[in-house]
Amino acid sequence: MVRMALRRAAPFVAMIALAGCDVLTVTPFPAFTSETDTAVDLGSRIDAIAGGKTPITYDLVTVDDPAQDPRVLLLVEPPSSDADVGFNYSGQLIFMDRDLNFVGQAATKTSLDYFSRPYSYAADGTILAGYTVLTANGARTTVPAPYGQLNPPPGIEGFSFTDGANTYIFSTPAGQYASFDLQFAILLPTWGYSLTPNGTNLAIVPAAARPALTDPNYANLGYQLVGLAYDNSTTDITFVLSEPANGRIVAVRLDLATATSGGGVLLPNATAWPVPASAWPLAVTVDRPELHADAGGFFMVQRDGWLTRTNWALTGQPRQDGSPLQIVGDKSLSRHYAFLNSKTGGEYMYRFDPSSRMLTRYKRWW
Repeated sequence: MVRMALRRAAPFVAMIALAGCDVLTVTPFPAFTSETDTAVDLGSRIDAIAGGKTPITYDLVTVDDPAQDPRVLLLVEPPSSDADVGFNYSGQLIFMDRDLNFVGQAATKTSLDYFSRPYSYAADGTILAGYTVLTANGARTTVPAPYGQLNPPPGIEGFSFTDGANTYIFSTPAGQYASFDLQFAILLPTWGYSLTPNGTNLAIVPAAARPALTDPNYANLGYQLVGLAYDNSTTDITFVLSEPANGRIVAVRLDLATATSGGGVLLPNATAWPVPASAWPLAVTVDRPELHADAGGFFMVQRDGWLTRTNWALTGQPRQDGSPLQIVGDKSLSRHYAFLNSKTGGEYMYRFDPSSRMLTRYKRWW
């Protein structure tokens, strides 16, 4: 892995608030390049993992916790289909600290296992990667015994966080495009379950605010969980949902105890279908962005090339705080982004380019 020290480029594009899309046709580079901080070339590590197989898929995430040092994880996945043996997973996770120093690398126990979201720190300083428990440097653990894997796996992906001794996972139900319920699981400190492995439902809206089950388009209606932020000081969870049928992003906040009670509802005052945008504390009309939520709001990597930051109120419901900030981003949809608003200090944006295999860190532009 080659590290590159990058001199900060001279600013050439100011922050653009709600400008017209014509800017994209005249601005040659993304506006955040003036905040370039450091970069690493991951080409040799990726080549060693892939072994010449293509195409390679990637996922870039950050993992943060008030009591731990942040980690930047890049998942590298060569093709998993093998003509001779069938499913043959060889994906690996590259572990880096917030400054992009390499700290470790992880492979699955067998070629029948796989890495996936969610990723989060646990109370003991280990990291949950899907259903595998790893150290903060990527080494396999023996907790839970014997292989450091949840058995059976929770069966849900999505987003996870830790409060006290327990780790919580929230997700759109597995195999569903959209839903009117979320599923959750609570993992005890021993990595056992206090709830059923397949999760327990958290209603998004009451039954009265859902379409009839006989609606021929029912499976395409509903919501997808696309972001989650947890506040350890208030025990409030901010849920960010996509409403694909209406091209809308919505957000709502619920306390941890109610969300995990088994009878919680995210928007209990919704009374009829369809639920209007005005019923939600925060609603944004946008076309299927890549979204990253943190304690103060969320970033959208938009399909039209914009990068947008929206802040929300930190107490009460997550109503929009001020005007969204937009800058010119990438026209390419192949690059991967992650954001770090660290609870131990530091605010950064990370971008991985599959073509150059460069992972770059940018200082705060928002």
